[in-house]
Order: sequence, then structure tokens, then C-alpha cells
Amino acid sequence: MSQWELKSIGGLMRLVEYKKDEVVYREGAEGGNFYIIVSGRFEAFSSSAGRQKTLAYLRRGDYFGEMSLLSSEPHSATLRALSDSILLELKKEDFKKTIEHNATVALELGRRLSSRLRGGGSRTLFKNDVIGVLDRPQWAGAEAFSFRLAADLFRETHQKTILLDLRLDAASPADPSLKAVSFRNLQNIENAPPELLSPNLVAHPAGFQVLTILRDGKDSFREEGIPLIFNHLAMEHRFIVVCLPRVLDETAMKVFTQSDSIYVVTDSDLSNINETKEMLADIEKASSLSADKISVVIHEVLLGMRTTRSVRKELFGDKPCFSLPPVQDEEHARVVRYIARKVSNSLVGLALGSGAALGLAHIGVLKALEREKIQVDMIAGSSIGALIGALYAVGLSAGQVEQAALEINSPFRIMRLMDPSLWPFHGLIRGRKVIRHFRSHLGNKTFEECRIPLRIVGANLSRRCAQVFESGLIADAVRTSIAIPAIFTPVFMNKEVIVDGGILSPLPVRVLHEAGAHKVIAVNVFPTAKDALERRLFLGEVEEKETLAARRKNWFGRNWFFVKKFFARKFSANIFDVLMNTIQTMESEIAEVESESADLVLRPVLANANWVEFFRPSIFIKKGEEETMKMLPKIKALVSQQNV
Repeated sequence: MSQWELKSIGGLMRLVEYKKDEVVYREGAEGGNFYIIVSGRFEAFSSSAGRQKTLAYLRRGDYFGEMSLLSSEPHSATLRALSDSILLELKKEDFKKTIEHNATVALELGRRLSSRLRGGGSRTLFKNDVIGVLDRPQWAGAEAFSFRLAADLFRETHQKTILLDLRLDAASPADPSLKAVSFRNLQNIENAPPELLSPNLVAHPAGFQVLTILRDGKDSFREEGIPLIFNHLAMEHRFIVVCLPRVLDETAMKVFTQSDSIYVVTDSDLSNINETKEMLADIEKASSLSADKISVVIHEVLLGMRTTRSVRKELFGDKPCFSLPPVQDEEHARVVRYIARKVSNSLVGLALGSGAALGLAHIGVLKALEREKIQVDMIAGSSIGALIGALYAVGLSAGQVEQAALEINSPFRIMRLMDPSLWPFHGLIRGRKVIRHFRSHLGNKTFEECRIPLRIVGANLSRRCAQVFESGLIADAVRTSIAIPAIFTPVFMNKEVIVDGGILSPLPVRVLHEAGAHKVIAVNVFPTAKDALERRLFLGEVEEKETLAARRKNWFGRNWFFVKKFFARKFSANIFDVLMNTIQTMESEIAEVESESADLVLRPVLANANWVEFFRPSIFIKKGEEETMKMLPKIKALVSQQNV
């Protein structure tokens, strides 16, 4: 278009401002106006069956609204501001006049519309996240946390990350290496090219960039400039980590309103935690963020006691809280890395399903994942999956979990764990020896002591719902989750009856989604109908070969074989087999439904195996390992996939 044509259109447009989270128009509404983004960031999304799907992220120079105007159809998406933004708006009637009287504009918009209808648009799902980090007064832990978080964000995603340091003012000692830029030099940043700040960016050895902005007290930068800086940086950077001064001034409050998440860093001294609680109340008043977007990071005092989950919940309610060890060790690094993966929507959850002895294949899955250095951020387990997941979550390596399974290498060792109930009103086995055996490996560890966040699922018969355990003693939760109805005595809690978690959730994928996992790998060990048919054919072939071999033996050997076969047939469909096969048939159907919501399903199924063969752990472990290695390319692709 010529300059004259651009000028004529520009004269019909007006500037309009939208605050963060404000909606421009909603899906299904009648087409209204045409918009061009002057500054800011927007999200286009549609909703279906209660779920929201992001269609595009828009920035400066992008336009929207023309689809409905040209096609006379309702809006196909909702447009929401992700930051304080400014738009050029062209009214519907002026848009139509422009199309009617300007052939060049009409041709260009028609070409763009045709391109979008063919799916040839250039808009991509590239989201920006602004993460505000604040110290409580008199505490200086946010700087180290901010730098480590920025480093982990870059390392985990390989996306451009910048740390924006707003802690310095004009009175701070000058450090030429910082390349600090004054607020007053950024007055017109909304009209500047992306490379404007290039001379002021410092490359950190960890891969991210650092920008230090000097807060000049005499000529302080207006708070409206904060979203303009964020919008400018968002043109080139996926993550913007903002390290704030320890003062809740107007600049800090404006950062909060423009952030996607906020982390307040403090220590575990009780008076300091109470001070942090008061600070959070002020932040909540100033920002529009929901409670789950404001998190507390507690650096535990070196010689003090660590805060417990119950204490943190009492103080901060439903806000996410993270506990950092006093020393910057491997556990400290793991917590910050977990936060980085949470911010970047990269948390990987592992759902370990039920299946009795068949579930020993979970160990092989863990061995392969551990060997390939594929990080699991949270685990949910039902029944045998709860036991194996718990052993791994508390800190045992996959090899150590394997050794624990190999200890039970004969039917006799299984029988030693059985303690029949003298009065089997609730179950044939009391389960006290089983829980004693678990405690030899799990000790008295609680869920809070887990190296990997853990969820264990039981089935609450009194409420007829799945019950998720995430606090208390892990061994007790495991005992509950393996309480096979009629075989093990159920667990009674608060006058409620709780049994094997596999009854209602044999593959706890939904539990992981509710816990915040973004990518879920599920391990389903239940044989399908095809697997069951293969097992029958296999057993038939084995029986035929054994019969032929027996007929070649002497009279005693031949008759002894047929006597054993007679009694085996008489007792093959015993009460335990009937009960377990009934339960597993039901569970396999539920597991198929639950697996539909997983991102990836592993099926380490042995067609010739039986649910009771705990004394043959090696064959199951090997199968789990083989299946994981076979699916390894898909697993790595899922883990490395960048979610928005």
C-alpha cells in the first residue's frame, strides 16, 4: 500500500487501551471491529467441553478481527490481553468503507484471509512468561534464586531467557560490567526495534541474558512503562525473570500486575514467615493473579527445623510452597529445577498402574528411564504401582528397587509374608507382615520426605470414590493401596473403608493431571483380549508338548504326570484365581479408559505370565525395560516437546 493509502486508513483508526486479562471479544460474538497491535501481547483461544485450547499468541504488528468482518461469521476465538496493551481500532462501518473504496487494501486483506483459511498463517504458539521474584524485607535470597531459576529455564527448554534486574538505584555503586541502562532512556521503548537493548545485555555463562535497569530517583520511570519494557523484551525472549528490590513500591506492584507468576523468597524463621504472609496479602490486593500463581519459596534455616506441609498450608493456604534446603546441594538444585519445569509447562508425571505381579514390570521402566537420564517430576501409583513408585520416590535407585524385588525369589518367601486372619470377617490376610516388610525399605518416611513428589491411590468404599494420599506415612498409604478386597483386610480410616486403589483407578493418570503434570507417561501392565488369547494358545502348546513327553516315560512317570494334571485342573479355578481374574478384568477395562488421557502409554505385557508370580521378578523387570527402550524415541520426543 502507498503512504497515502496508509495515511487515509490511519485517520479512521483510534487508539484503545486494554489492561492485562481484559477480553477484546469473545468466541461466538458477532464480528465488530478490526484491530492492529501497537504494543502488548494477546492470546487467541477457543473453548470446547469446558477445556481451553490456545490458537495463537499475538504481538506488536499483528492484527485480528478481520476474519469475522470479511466472512460475516461470528468470532471463532476469544482474544484476551496478556499484558497492558494498546491497539489501533477500526470501526466495522469504516472497515467496510475502506474495503469498498480501496481496491489495494481489499486485495491484500483477501489474500491474507485466503492464506489463513488454507492454514498458511504465520502465527505460532510462542508464549511469553513473566516471572516476578521478590525478597521479603531484610532477606537477600531472591538474587541467587532468580539467577538459578533463569539458568534452569534456559537449560530445560533451550528457549531465550532474560533476567531483568530492577534492584539497583542511582545511589548503587557503579559496576561497568553490568552495562546498566537508566529508566529514563527507555521512555519510547514501545516504538524501538528489538535490538535497541542489545548493547546493554550481558551474556551469563549459564546461557541466559541479564539486563540491569537503573532506578533513577530524580527522574523515576513511570510505572506505565513496565508493561512496555516487558512487551519489548517479549519480542525476543520466551522467559522474563524479574528480580525486584525488597520494597513494595509502585514499580514492584506494577510488575506483579503484569506477571504470569510471582515467587516470594524468604527463610523459615517464624517471624520472617509471618512478615511474608502480610506481604503476600498486599501483593494479592495489587495483582489480579489467582492464588495458585503466587508461590512462596522458603529457604530453611541452617540450624532450625524445616517447615512441614501442614504448617505451610496453615500459613499460606492453597498457595504453592517450595522448601529449599539450607545448603545448596543436589536437593536444593532439584527443587529449583522443578520450579523451572513447572513455569515452562514441562513437568513429567509417571502413572504406575496396578496388576499384582505383572506390575513388577514398573521396575524395568524405571531402570530404563534412569539409565537414559529422563527426569520424572512426579509419580502416582495404584496397588503394586504404589509400592514400586513409593520405593523410587523416597530415594532408592531403580537398581535398589530391583534388589528389593529379587529378595522374594520363591513361593516360600511369599508365604512367609502371609498372616492369615483367625476371624476372616474382613479379609483372609491381616497384612501386618506385609506392612512390616514395607517398613524395612520405607522406614517411617512421610510424603514430605520424598525425593520425587508422590501420590498414592486407594478406593474409598464408603464414599465410592478414589482417595488420593499425599501426606502422612508412606508405608501406611501403600498398605491401603494394596488391600485387595476379600484377600487383605481393608484399612479403616475415620470409620471409612478403604481398599486397593486399582478398584477405581488402576492407572492414575487423572491424579497426575490434577497434581500439575503437563506430560504423563502411563504404564499399563494389564493384558488385552488379544494377549489373553495368546496366553491360552501358549499354554495349550506347552500342555501338548508335556503330554507327548509324558507318554514316552515309564508306567510310574506317565501316571504321576496325569495325576498332577488331574489335581491341577481341579484346583486351577480356585477362589483366589476367580477373585483376582474378576478384579483384573474389571481393572483392565477401566485402565483402557484412563490411558486415553495420557500422552504416552507403555504396555510391558507378558502373555505367558500370571498375576501371582511374584517369585519370578526378573522376567517382568526385563519386559518393562525392553518396552521402555522400544518406546524411547517417543518418550524423548514427548519430554523435549515445548508446551505453551
